[in-house]
Amino acid sequence: MKIFKIYLYTIIIGSLTISGCSTNSPYGLKPNYDQNSAKIIALLPVENKTFDNKTSQLLRSRLFEELYFKGYSKLPLDVIDKKLEYLYLEKKSKKSAAIIEPQLLKDLVGADAGMYCTLTEENKSKKIFYSPITIAVRCELRSTQTGEVLWNAEGKSTSRNFDLTHKGLERKSKETYETVIEEVVNKVIKTLPDGPNLRG
Repeated sequence: MKIFKIYLYTIIIGSLTISGCSTNSPYGLKPNYDQNSAKIIALLPVENKTFDNKTSQLLRSRLFEELYFKGYSKLPLDVIDKKLEYLYLEKKSKKSAAIIEPQLLKDLVGADAGMYCTLTEENKSKKIFYSPITIAVRCELRSTQTGEVLWNAEGKSTSRNFDLTHKGLERKSKETYETVIEEVVNKVIKTLPDGPNLRG
């Protein structure tokens, strides 16, 4: 009887979809983007609408690396954070929205565009034999000269993990966690035009 149950569970698991979401990510691009394209992008801390700071930090690190591979010059995150620290503290003390105006980034860190990203969804639900992970992010690129939005995009990715044991399910969830982050970042960044270091 026990063998039969295990066999039955295996059939059920095998019949469910394991791959993540494959839908195209919605995005917008300013007309004549090439004439107003950014060369140096300041990637601000990811705004978090969930309760997991680890995910927003991993998202930012991954976005930072992908911007470099897209042909944009690296502007170190610690430099950005140090320059903007007092502004965040000032806004927090005034209980105002902790959004740094893009025009400030030009003088403070020498960027000609700021990237503002928000972690809009994070779901790590756990069920018997099944533990899906969903992460969604929204980003926009704003000119530090005019403040206008040059580009924006949204991405969402889901991983569905299955195992007959709790320990096995925990292990698979940890293994796929960063993979889901990588997938959602790739979905967003692939819609951003190549930077000057690739265009030549």
